[in-house]
Amino acid sequence: MTPVRTFVFLLALALATAAHASWYDDYDAGLAAARAGNWNTVISKMSSAIKGNPTENNKARTYGAIFINYHPYYYRGVAYLNVGKYEQAIADLERTSGAGPENLGSIGELLDRAKRQLAASSAPEPEPVRPEPTPVKPAVTQPAPVPAPVQQQPAVLQIDPALRQRAASALGAARQKLQQAQQRRASTSAQYAQALTLLTDATTRNATAKNNDDLSAIITMADNAGDLADLAMPPSAPAPVPTPSRPSIAADTVLSDYRPQLRRALENYFNGEFDDASRQFADLTRMLPTNAWIWAFLGASQYSQYAFEADESYRAAALRSFRKAKSLRKWQGGLPDKYFSRRIRRAFNEEG
Repeated sequence: MTPVRTFVFLLALALATAAHASWYDDYDAGLAAARAGNWNTVISKMSSAIKGNPTENNKARTYGAIFINYHPYYYRGVAYLNVGKYEQAIADLERTSGAGPENLGSIGELLDRAKRQLAASSAPEPEPVRPEPTPVKPAVTQPAPVPAPVQQQPAVLQIDPALRQRAASALGAARQKLQQAQQRRASTSAQYAQALTLLTDATTRNATAKNNDDLSAIITMADNAGDLADLAMPPSAPAPVPTPSRPSIAADTVLSDYRPQLRRALENYFNGEFDDASRQFADLTRMLPTNAWIWAFLGASQYSQYAFEADESYRAAALRSFRKAKSLRKWQGGLPDKYFSRRIRRAFNEEG
């Protein structure tokens, strides 16, 4: 097998890997129960989610490139408070690091309420007071009644209409990319399934968005769904394997030292572990400094880090890697869409 065919084989093998989990299904079910006020169901589902993943995170990775705002202790604490289990509520609310996508009240206010309820439930019954004779009071002129204070109406949350339109446009673009993936018969790929799940979640959240932060999260989810749909490809028939020649066998022997590390780097890249992929591709550039493909995948990993972290240092590093890849190879038509999303291919083509 030639070095190029070896490389393509490893890429295709990496595309087939995917991570699965179930704790986030319990978390989503718990969120739905919290919206409906079904507190016993919230306790059950959030407990199952904590058993699968006990660590809260504003960007908890579920699978692939899918991240969620994960705070199960917050919702279980609110549920315990509403069913009268105040000690458990205090324990969870003191442990949580913040509210999740559904804000049911500030942690401080909820803790104060739970502690007051616990103190009230623990207080002893007061002794009965014997009635005392009522003293005769002199007549007192009644003061004029004080008018009741005017209650202020609670502030109404404002949503930017332009941001609402951007969210609708992002969802529409993601749906179009999924339709394009269906047209090229890629609906059985793992990337298509991930994109469909992400788009469904984004569409559901868009129907109940309450503020601009919700809309910004929906736009990010829709963009990620579109990128995954771009990566979805139809299954290809296996090509006949020719009898390797002596040069091919020798080439495989030379590349055998780098093959395991290259495989791990590619698996991390296609599974959305861009931090690990960037480090591994950077190590490979020192071992294979003239391999344009490795420089291209290094740039793609760094640009994906920039997309998630909004750190300009990742973008600058990605552009340097893209320039190096272009200096080592003529890319007819740019990077292939089989392995790189449209956003990354656009950045690669624009980098001079």
